[in-house]
Amino acid sequence: MTRLVAGMFAALILLTLGGFLFMRTRAWKRLQLRRASILAATNRVDAMIRLLQRNRDRRSVLDPLTNALVYFFIRAGRLDEAEDTVAEAIQKGDSSGTALGQLGLIASGRGKADEAEHFYRKALEKDPSLIRSLGVNLAGLLIEKRQGLDEAERLLEQALESREGASRSGVHVNMALLGLARGESRDALVHSMTGYELMPTGESSRGPRAQALALAARASGLLGEREEAVELSRKALGLLDGLQGFDKLRTEVEEMAAAYSKQAASPGKASRGPRNP
Repeated sequence: MTRLVAGMFAALILLTLGGFLFMRTRAWKRLQLRRASILAATNRVDAMIRLLQRNRDRRSVLDPLTNALVYFFIRAGRLDEAEDTVAEAIQKGDSSGTALGQLGLIASGRGKADEAEHFYRKALEKDPSLIRSLGVNLAGLLIEKRQGLDEAERLLEQALESREGASRSGVHVNMALLGLARGESRDALVHSMTGYELMPTGESSRGPRAQALALAARASGLLGEREEAVELSRKALGLLDGLQGFDKLRTEVEEMAAAYSKQAASPGKASRGPRNP
């Protein structure tokens, strides 16, 4: 009987150890990510956060569950929670370029452009392989600041060369912003519509597609194509209808649509924007 009990106890230890080791495998992490995505898709956000918090490795943002949590907080505008998550990993020894890049995204979300640029460049210095993702963010920041536009163009062209399909859509949107910053409205129109067409349809892409159409509408207006600008603005507003978190964009598009509608109704009185062939 004693041997039987000892054997059962040893088996229990092995099962426990096996379960613990499985919890550290990539397969187990992928399973938790799938569970988290299901919870998010069913609007059970609090449950998703608890799942990620309970199972993640707090020592590294490279852990897929920690990484997913950070990016969720950033996209949701919960920047303090994102920063706390990254800071905890750094305090526990994470010195990765990814952590620095995430701090850059957080700073950018807070409107701290100089701080964001500092973190992006430090991240790329630490890990040049991050250029594929952070290069686009840095380019967007330079365009927003109206500084280093040539560098921004090089970064975006490099991103286009390294991406395929729908992943190129965000690059084209940034190329459209670059075109507007340079006064190259025709290029801006082409890139914004290309970005829009590359984006997959669906609920999750409504905001980005509306942004691309809004850029196209602005470019059309600058080219003097006011009726087209109005139509594009209305399509953007249709995508934004009932969508939370895009109030600023919705207001900008509504004002743009109203202005171009007025100009289209009175073409003789409207001043024509610069036309770029």
